[in-house]
Amino acid sequence: MEHPRYEVEEGINGCLLIKDTYNCDLTSLTKHALAFLEQQSCNQNMSRTLIVTDINGDETVCEMFYTTIQKIIHNQSVNSIIFIGKELCSQSQIFDIQNKKFFPTTDAFLDSGVISTLKNEAILLKIAPDFDLERILSHLQLLVHDTVLETNFDALFHNIDYYRSKLRKTTKLMCMLKASAYGSGSVEVSRALQYHKCDYLAVAYVNEGVELRQAGIVMPIMVLNPTPTVLHQMFSYNLEPEVCSFRMLKKILEEANQKNLKDYPIHIKIDSGMHRAGFEYDDLDKLIDLLKSQSQLKVVSIFSHLAASEDPDMDDFTIEQIEKFNRCAEKIKQSLGYSVMKHILNSSGIERFPDYQFDMVRLGIGLWGINCQNRHLMRNVCTLKTKIIQIKKVKAGETVGYNRKGKITEDSLIALLPIGYADGINRRLGNGVGNVLYKGQKLPIVGNICMDLMMVNITGTDAQEGDEVTFFGDNQTISDIAALQGTIPYEVLTSIAPRVRRVYYRY
Repeated sequence: MEHPRYEVEEGINGCLLIKDTYNCDLTSLTKHALAFLEQQSCNQNMSRTLIVTDINGDETVCEMFYTTIQKIIHNQSVNSIIFIGKELCSQSQIFDIQNKKFFPTTDAFLDSGVISTLKNEAILLKIAPDFDLERILSHLQLLVHDTVLETNFDALFHNIDYYRSKLRKTTKLMCMLKASAYGSGSVEVSRALQYHKCDYLAVAYVNEGVELRQAGIVMPIMVLNPTPTVLHQMFSYNLEPEVCSFRMLKKILEEANQKNLKDYPIHIKIDSGMHRAGFEYDDLDKLIDLLKSQSQLKVVSIFSHLAASEDPDMDDFTIEQIEKFNRCAEKIKQSLGYSVMKHILNSSGIERFPDYQFDMVRLGIGLWGINCQNRHLMRNVCTLKTKIIQIKKVKAGETVGYNRKGKITEDSLIALLPIGYADGINRRLGNGVGNVLYKGQKLPIVGNICMDLMMVNITGTDAQEGDEVTFFGDNQTISDIAALQGTIPYEVLTSIAPRVRRVYYRY
């Protein structure tokens, strides 16, 4: 049985586009698609618009469809509706909503100029096949590109729930959204996490937190690397800084004093042995004296970072880190005299050291089902896809691509893909090192990967121009790609360029 699928991506003029691709199920509009609309538009003051077309069916089916739309209007699930199709136009009098527009055809809608008036709206599209969804989308999408990074929110929620199963009910969950949510898109992912009741978010820089606040995210947000030049924005957008040095603490204190703030939340970073950032044990007396001498700032958490929690050979060092962190955190807590959260576990730490979850844990790459102890229990979240744009017959003895690196030893069919190193594909994967998948079959990359293009050998397949191929996903994972290019999954994900379309979906 086909499952309903709901996709969201960025649209023009600050809009969100939510596509209901399951056109046979009329009830999906109320049961599923509208919930997805609410998830993505909550706390943003976005107007909600439904674009809906005629459907194929007899009189009874059409009456059910009209009733569904009337329920949506009655429940005030949307603010306006755009109707497309002669049947809907003929029933215009039954739809009791103030903001409504009717167009007999797709052409009439696209030629009307209405699209240019859609601004800062969450737009739900329920478009029947006869009305050319892709053509309508091409006028509404911010990025029109055959190369797409898809993020499966159901898989994301599954992975979160897996990690939550390792935690006490009282343990809070902080989700890491550095580097645009590891390349997936921090705004859309943060909306999903807020909807899924996570407790905290963390970003690397103040501007990343500002972007989330401007998108309507109200959850607490910790900033891992605040800098003195943007502290005014940090306070303006109620972002909570990591404090790892006396210099930064004094800068934050000065800014808070100028703004006459009291008990502004901060997070104290302890260097427990990684030696990257944080206060050491010998700093604590001075740190405590400084914290107790003021009232502008209040410590809400004390935390540290594990250097090798995923490596069993380093477990003695990990336990040593945890014990050192706990000694430091307890000394600060007892001296301050008020409740303070402690956290040190990352994704692999949650799995491997659950006895040390303290008050909160930080879930990062594990959100994407990567680098986990029980990978068979996790789900892949991100899939990178593109489409074949041209197929060429290349004879044996000829070459393909720059520097003639792609040597063809027998008559072959070579497909051209609109994806290259400017999209984040590492050039090390060229010349047969890497491949893409077509219907589960591996197609080797031929020659050097270009800036915007790559070539693959499709000989022996039924692949046609316009067919979809997958670079990474369920069957060829991000970890597989990382191994081929000699790096870690983090780099593969965060390298995907902004010009690649991001699409988010639920079933």
